[in-house]
Amino acid sequence: MTIAIINTDMNIGPFRIPGNGQNMITNNYAERNNFKVEEIIPEPFKSRSLATTQWVHKKKRLKIVILCSIHQLPLEKKRIKDLVNNMKKVEFHFALEGISGKGKRFLLDCIQEAKIFKDARIIDSQKTSWSKLYKIKNSKKY
Repeated sequence: MTIAIINTDMNIGPFRIPGNGQNMITNNYAERNNFKVEEIIPEPFKSRSLATTQWVHKKKRLKIVILCSIHQLPLEKKRIKDLVNNMKKVEFHFALEGISGKGKRFLLDCIQEAKIFKDARIIDSQKTSWSKLYKIKNSKKY
């Protein structure tokens, strides 16, 4: 059984984290949790399927996978189905969110959370005030 960290495209939900930054974040997370990383899996540029990770899992039986964020999980139905079916016994760790778990329900909950954030309204903090933010919070649009 293998422990792996995954590098994906630098565009991760609301974040822009280059591969070397992803390595630093996930390796630090692994070190703090006493995990010995045995595999670094680079996913293709602009890919959101984690197909390479699934292929490596079939070959090496991954035990733990560490990603920077839940925003690296796939959002397309077929890709979600493939990931959940192929990796439901793998323990997933998300360094930035500080959450971990395994199983179909855990993965689907993480994907749902990532979808909610993807659709969230972005507010430019340089072009607003605390009173305007308070009004937004209390409005039905929020």
